[in-house]
Formats: sequence, structure tokens, C-alpha cells
Amino acid sequence: MTAKMLISNRKNTTDLLNTVLCLGLAGIMIALGDEMKDAIYTGFLFSFQTIIPTLFPFFILSDIWLSVFAVNPDGKIARGFQKMFGINWCGISALSSSLICGFPVGVKVASQLYKEGRITKDELERLSGFVNNPSLAFVISGVGAGILKDVKLGILLYISVALSAILVGLFFRKKEAFPTIINDTPRQSFNITNSIKNAAYSSIHVSSCIVFFSGILGLVSALVNNELVIASTSLFLEVTNAVKIINVSSVFDNLYLRLILTAFALGFSGFSVHMQAFSFLPREASKRKYLLMKLIQAILSSL
Repeated sequence: MTAKMLISNRKNTTDLLNTVLCLGLAGIMIALGDEMKDAIYTGFLFSFQTIIPTLFPFFILSDIWLSVFAVNPDGKIARGFQKMFGINWCGISALSSSLICGFPVGVKVASQLYKEGRITKDELERLSGFVNNPSLAFVISGVGAGILKDVKLGILLYISVALSAILVGLFFRKKEAFPTIINDTPRQSFNITNSIKNAAYSSIHVSSCIVFFSGILGLVSALVNNELVIASTSLFLEVTNAVKIINVSSVFDNLYLRLILTAFALGFSGFSVHMQAFSFLPREASKRKYLLMKLIQAILSSL
């Protein structure tokens, strides 16, 4: 058999498997239509009642922040940031907005810095891996006060996530001196019309990711009647659902275990958040490095 025939047979086999997979998924979605509909409906409600009202103003705030943010390139803060992470000083804006505003604002800011030529591709890849974190309000108020009913636990979790993010940035620091590039690039002036349009697009995209993964989690819940499997799956899919499931599930009856798993979920953030980040990252940026850094952050945060 010639190489051409082997390639042709392999392609036919792949096409057949893809067809069977699609038909199988269609059958499952038809059979479990009500469960999937309920999960998607819950995702829509959460997105339009909580996510969009929360993220929309922060997306606009990130544009304002980029237009007015100023750090003395020769000052102690700028030199300290560059020495710690081996990244151009302007990356401070991405890290600070990430720790305050939450995901995916930090990655959005980092990508904008790259587009403006203020950081290199390598710096973008390393920066994006530790500036996509849950917001201060989400962890302390939403998770701590809201779910765990203890603000102190929320503060503890936020410290673990923030510290693990900084440690990941340090681990991936380049030892050699980074190239100094276009520090004096003029910042774009703030345009309210463009900012509103971009914020609307970004908010809808983020909500779509949440709805999509809520549907997947709904299918998993309908197919597998096992709390441990559902909780484990949610850890990697969608952070909000994961935190809720971990802290209401009867499987995890130990507070310390719940805190460890919650810290892991917050550190990793879930593929829903990663899809949001990928929508901002340019095509040439490595997604594997980003995912590796997030996994390491999750482990450090849980520790």
C-alpha cells in the first residue's frame, strides 16, 4: 500500500469517527434536552444578572486605566517589577488591573500592551500566564462572605491566589536581561464610543463562554450521577460553578478540604475563563505555556 493510500485511509477513518462523534453528541443532547436547557438557562441568568453588570464597567475602566496609567520607568516600582519578572515595566498595569478587576481584564490589558509594541511576544506569553486572576470583590465578597459565610476565609483565599500568581511570574522569569523596547510609545487617548463597543463585545463573549460550559456541566451532571465526578469536572470547566458545587456537596464535609479545592478552582479559573483569555491573546502567543502556568498557579494556590 502506497503512502498516498495510507493517508487517504487515515483521513477517511478520521472523518468517520468525527461523524459518529457528532451524531452521538446530537443524540445525547436530544435525550437530555431538558437537563441541558436548564443548565444553559442557569448560565444565561448568571451571565446577564451578574457577569455583564460586573464586567462591563471594568472593561471600560481598563481602557481608562491604560490611557492614564503612569509609572516612572526609572523609579523603584518599575525597576523592581522588571527585576522580579523580567518583563517591561508597563506590565504593572496588567498585573494591578488583574488583581483588582479580575479576569479577563488582566489578559486584555496585556494583549493591548503587546499590540502597542510596549512588550515583546515572550513577555506577553509570560505576563498573561499570571495576570488572569479572580477579582478582589469576587473572592472576598462572593466566595468568602457569600458562599463560605466568612469574610476572613475569603481574604485567606484571595491572598493564596494573588501570592501564587506572583510566584508563577517569578518561576517563569527570564534570567537574561530582557530587551528594552519602545517604552515611550504614545498611549492611545481614551475614546468612550470605542470603549463602550469593545466592552459590549467582550462582555457578550465572556457570557457566551460561561453559558457554553454551563451546558457541558449540565450534560455531565445528567449522565453521571456522582457528586465527586461532577465536582472534579467542574474544577476544570467553570470556576463559579466549581466553587458552588465544592462548598455544597456532601462529599467534601471537611472545611480544610473545601478550602484547598476552592483555592485550586480559583487559581486554575477553569476553561471558561481560559477561552475568554484566548479571545484577547493574539494567534502567535503560546496557549500551552499559558495553560501550564495556570495549572502551576492552581497547585500553588491550593498548597
